[in-house]
Amino acid sequence: MSNSDNVKSIALMFNILAEIFYRNPDEEFKNTLSELDTSIFITNKTNLQDLALLKIDEIKQLASQLPLLALKQDFNALFVRPKGKLAYPWGSVYLNKQNRLFDHTTLAFMDFCKLQDLNFNLEHNEPTDHFSLMLVALVHCLELDSVSGSATSQGEEGTSRTEVLLSQHLLPWSERFLTLVIDNDNSGLYSAAAQLSKLLLAELTAELSITVVEVELYK
Repeated sequence: MSNSDNVKSIALMFNILAEIFYRNPDEEFKNTLSELDTSIFITNKTNLQDLALLKIDEIKQLASQLPLLALKQDFNALFVRPKGKLAYPWGSVYLNKQNRLFDHTTLAFMDFCKLQDLNFNLEHNEPTDHFSLMLVALVHCLELDSVSGSATSQGEEGTSRTEVLLSQHLLPWSERFLTLVIDNDNSGLYSAAAQLSKLLLAELTAELSITVVEVELYK
């Protein structure tokens, strides 16, 4: 399998995961997940492929079996309710001592996106450092890097866009977020999605030999 095919497959999985963590579940999306064609999800690594396919099958089964109300309750408790969200999906909450939104780390990610000509058309005035939006940015960077090589518009010679995004913006806090999802999910679907996210991000980290920027987490 070519590197291009591998990027396309990984991108498909990240796009699905971005939807899961961002979209308030409805019957249409529930049906979409339950009918996923797992044959399109392939990777260069056989061991990762087997683990990933198991998680995708688990997501499909849970989406098919669980009532919509259970998914909505989980989504609300984890990511939406006004106070006491169980897994805040924004990076600045973990990286700011007061757990504030729109902190300097949010601005840094926004600057990175501008350099990559990546604009999010959001319906509400919300922070862009949402886990799902960072996955969308990751797909964007993976696709650009697969076409143009490792040079970035930041002028970091030999460092790819993907490496910058992962090491500086996503990986410093995403492990904590995904662990909170796994620990607090009741339905099982969001836990399975978080475990699949961990698998794919760990594979990219190893494949690209990424050194994650060391930060202090406050949540």
